[in-house]
Order: sequence, then C-alpha cells, then structure tokens
Amino acid sequence: MIHYLFLSIYTLIILILGYKIWSNTKNIGFVLGILVLYYWSMLGSWFIVFDELTNQSGKEFGLAYYHYLEVLFPVHADNMYLKAIHFYAFFIITIELVVLYFLSKPISTSEQIEPEQNKSIYISHKWLITICIFCVFMSLGLIVNEILIAAKTNNSIYYITRTQQGRFFTLHQLLNQAAITALFVGMVTYISKEKAFYLKGTLEKKYLYLYFLTVFIVEGYLLMIGNKKEIFFGGLFGILVYLKNVNYKINYRWLSMFIIIIALPLVFNDGFRSYSPTFLAEYFDLSTIDEEIDIKEVSYTAFTAKNTIFRFLFSNEMFVPHFSMYGIISHDVPFTYGTSLVSLGASVVPRALWPNRPPGIYEYYAESVNATEGTGYTIHHAAAWYLNFGVIGIIIGAIIVGLLWFYLYKKSNQIQIIKNTFIKIFFIIGFSAFVAQLPILIRNGPEGYKALLIEGIVLPTLIIYFAYLMPKILKFKK
Repeated sequence: MIHYLFLSIYTLIILILGYKIWSNTKNIGFVLGILVLYYWSMLGSWFIVFDELTNQSGKEFGLAYYHYLEVLFPVHADNMYLKAIHFYAFFIITIELVVLYFLSKPISTSEQIEPEQNKSIYISHKWLITICIFCVFMSLGLIVNEILIAAKTNNSIYYITRTQQGRFFTLHQLLNQAAITALFVGMVTYISKEKAFYLKGTLEKKYLYLYFLTVFIVEGYLLMIGNKKEIFFGGLFGILVYLKNVNYKINYRWLSMFIIIIALPLVFNDGFRSYSPTFLAEYFDLSTIDEEIDIKEVSYTAFTAKNTIFRFLFSNEMFVPHFSMYGIISHDVPFTYGTSLVSLGASVVPRALWPNRPPGIYEYYAESVNATEGTGYTIHHAAAWYLNFGVIGIIIGAIIVGLLWFYLYKKSNQIQIIKNTFIKIFFIIGFSAFVAQLPILIRNGPEGYKALLIEGIVLPTLIIYFAYLMPKILKFKK
C-alpha cells in the first residue's frame, strides 16, 4: 500500500538525518528527541494502516485507541491520511535540517571554549528532599475533596481531577512537577559521585536511603492520582542531566537503577489510573461530600498484568495527537491566522484576573471536528501550526523548534564562560529540559511554549538554585 511506501521512505530519511546529527554531536539528547517526535507524529500510522488492511486486527494484540474513533472522528488510510503523513514527516525532517544547518556552520573564535577547570555548583540534598515532601503534601491538600468524590462515585482520582478541575488545579500540577524534578535532580547529582562535573553534593550515604524513601512517597502519590507526564518528563530530564553532569563517563549500574525507578511506575500507571479509592468510605463519612457535579460511574478495564503491559507498549499517546492533522484535513477546518499567538500572548495574564481569556487552537480544533466534550485528547504541534497558517505554519513551527534546540545545545557547551550562577544553571539543564519537554510540546500548539519555558526550564532552574542558595543563606545568618 502506498501509505507504507511513504512511511518507509520518510522513516529512512529521518533515521539518516538523525544519524548525521548524532555523528556531529555525539549527544544522546538529539537521538531521544527525534525518537519522541517520531513516536508522537508517525509511529501510530503503521498501526492505523495495518488496522485498515486487516479489519482492526490490532485489537488482538492490545491496541485500544478505537474509542477515540467514536468520540473524535473515524480515521481511514485514504488520500487525506496520506496527506497527513506527508505533513508530519515534513515537520520532523525540517527540524532535523535546521539543526544540521547550524551544526555545519563554523564556530567563530570568540565562541570557541577551551577545556578548563569547571567551577561546580554545590547543591543541598537536604533541601531537595524537603522540596519533594512539601510539594507532595501541598498537592494532596489541594485535591483531597476530589479524592473523596472519586471514592464516593466509584471513579478513579485521575478521572475526577481531569474532568472536574478545581481552581487550584494548575498549582496542583506545578507542585507535582516540582516534586519529581527535585527528586530526580537530587538523585542524579548523588549518583554522579566523584564524576560530577557541573552539579555536586555531599556523598553521605544517608541521603541515598532518604532518596529511596522519597521515591516511594513521590512516585506512589503520582501513581495514586494517575499522573505519568511528570514521571516521564522527570525521568528523561534526569537521564540527560546525569549524562551531562558526568560528561558521558557513565556508571551503568547507577544509571540502570535510575532507569528502573522511572520505568516501573510508567509501566503500571495505566492500571493504577483506573483504580477508585472506595476503601476511604471505611474511614470517612462520604455522605457529607457534596459532589455538585454530574458524574456517572465509569466502567474500566480490569487491572491485570497483561492489559497493563499492553497499555504501556501500545499507548493511545501515539495515536490521539498524531491523527489530529487528519481531522483538520478531513473536516476542511478553516485556518485561524494566529489564534495560537493571541492565546499565547494572553496567557501572561492569570486566569483569575481574566477568566475569559481568548481560547487556544485546541479548543477551536475540538469544536470544529465535533469532538465529544470531556474526553482526553490533544492536538499535534504541527497540526496546530497548520491550523493557524497552513503549510507555511508547519515550516515556521519546525524552524522554531530546530532553532531553540540548537541554541540550547550550543549554550550547554559554553557553560564555563557564564558567571551568573542562576543563568549558568539555566543553561546546564536547558538542553536536557527542552528534550524532556518535547512530548508535552508536541501535544500542544504554539501555546505550549509557555509551559516549555516556565514548567520545563525555569521551574527546574529555580529548584536547583534554591538548593544551591539556601545553605549559603543559613551559613551567612549563623
């Protein structure tokens, strides 16, 4: 079938360009980033075309995206789908070409940095662990009512928090992000040991035990509420920060342990996400909980090892944002010529001060394709740019991603000349944070750049800077 022909050609081109980038940089961050882009943009195409050819045989080995074909729109391997494949491949290939173009430009003498003794930044494990615990309990306090509603209505906490978002939901999310970031930054700093080049801390063994305890608290809490975005971001971010911090002089035993800590909650997340804390009825009087919402009991797939693994291997993540381009093309949705940019600009004003801020491109897309309200799905970054400005939008979006990616890579190799500690931390972790935030950016329109900057880079920078600064402040006061 012609879809498979083009998928094969585009995949080969993406692999070749990715290999060229790797050859020029030897940086695993580019490899992981390209894999992320491919997973959320094109991997789902192989399965959708297979289902079209075999009358949805994918159901036999665990594919479960079919529900979205009802609440969004039918997806067929037709000419419109082929056009969507062309656009997604063009988006990824353009990003790679932009990166390669700037990598090929000669570096001026003023930009070249000779290897020299680096002045490491010492951070406090005690304060990072304190941040983790504080953020978890603050987050729990903000959603305790939603947890009790979930127990009363026999729904999962994830379902309630996502469909009935309280006014502190954004703060709740930021606290979760801060907790996992502090945890994983602290862990990778500790396991860097004597090889630590940029971020260092004490090697007292008690902190290793405290980190393991904190892992159970933080990841256990995130499993309970069904959140995996934070673990995925924090894990990918932590791996790349570790590789940067040890200058690729890897201790594979410690790195393997860290990867297991990340992978286990991700594998079991979808199973736990369906769990309802009905046992709380034994300890709390749930009759006093005023739901004030129209919720019906939701039927979930039984929690088994088999369907948990299938959900992890064949996650709906590789389908829902991926076929948003098809929905735009098949429904002939008109371009908006800048909705995302207006929404991005308006987002600097807190919603509490401007409740009816201009909606983003996602809301326009969902309404235009008559998507069922209250169901979780996203819009692909390239599809959002296309819906804003057509094909030229895809080019602009790809160029911006490529430029930012290269710029952060370049600055990550010029850390030694940066004097300001906060800015230094920003660029030590900037490239790693950008790659880790790509899965979130790729599932959003241009509006996602706010989250990329604030949640992805500035928040981790503030956490590390705080763990660096607090011991100095306390010492000065003494």
